[in-house]
Amino acid sequence: MHDSNPKISVIIPIYQHWELTKVLFSALARQTLPKSLWECFIVDNGSDVVPAADTLPDFVNLLECHQPGSYAARNLALQQAQGELLVFTDADCRPNPDWLEIIWRQHLGCKKPTLIAGGVTVLRFDNLKPNWIEVYDMAMGLPQERYTRHGYAVTANLSIPRTVFDKVGVFDDQRFSGGDAEFCQRAGRANIPLVYLPEANVDHPTRHSWEELTTKLKRVKGGQVRSGPVRRRAKFIVKTFIPPVWAYWFVISSPKINRCQKVSSLLIQTRLWLTEMAITVRLLANGTMERR
Repeated sequence: MHDSNPKISVIIPIYQHWELTKVLFSALARQTLPKSLWECFIVDNGSDVVPAADTLPDFVNLLECHQPGSYAARNLALQQAQGELLVFTDADCRPNPDWLEIIWRQHLGCKKPTLIAGGVTVLRFDNLKPNWIEVYDMAMGLPQERYTRHGYAVTANLSIPRTVFDKVGVFDDQRFSGGDAEFCQRAGRANIPLVYLPEANVDHPTRHSWEELTTKLKRVKGGQVRSGPVRRRAKFIVKTFIPPVWAYWFVISSPKINRCQKVSSLLIQTRLWLTEMAITVRLLANGTMERR
């Protein structure tokens, strides 16, 4: 249900995996920022089974978006949201209890409209020993700090003032991947700053299997190869066929994993690169983009 005058609107798209929201909703219920200051929208994007609205926590507003794609779902929620600050995360994330409080404090301290990229920690949500795929995902993760140095951030933890949307427009709803980076770069061209706020952290679960890694890869490559200006797409196509030296260095220099784990992660990265080239060839031959 709506609060009468929320300052923050939390927006979360979801496709199929409603079982993941138990952790998310529990984390949102523990937020230290008073609930009178925020509202929450979860936007279903065509799941086979959608829970009834009255079975969800009372702070959750359920919307349904029939246009495929998480950016279309986020745009739909923007039309309903009342907050002056739009806070985005994913349905499988676990925000820290002080997540919203820290973001709101930062927002109030900004002298001009500013994008706020929070920290994203990739880890197992239990204490079991990670498998090789999970080790790789923990090493590579979602390096939000590095992303922000390049002028963008992921919507797993990104806060955007409403006035920024008013100035530069909404997300590109034709994309299944990369819409967050495109939006941040568009805002950057409008001289809107992006700051990194690691203490406003959300945990993101590791991917557990090769299938999960390649599903993400298909979605990302689809966004790179089939969306955006021709010059940008050409750049990503060329980069695909260049050995991923930066990724190898990222694994080797990671303080999160030991030497043996680095070897296994390098092997996984090499296999992913070969798969990436095959995916790109398929997409260039008029393949369809992955939406999951």
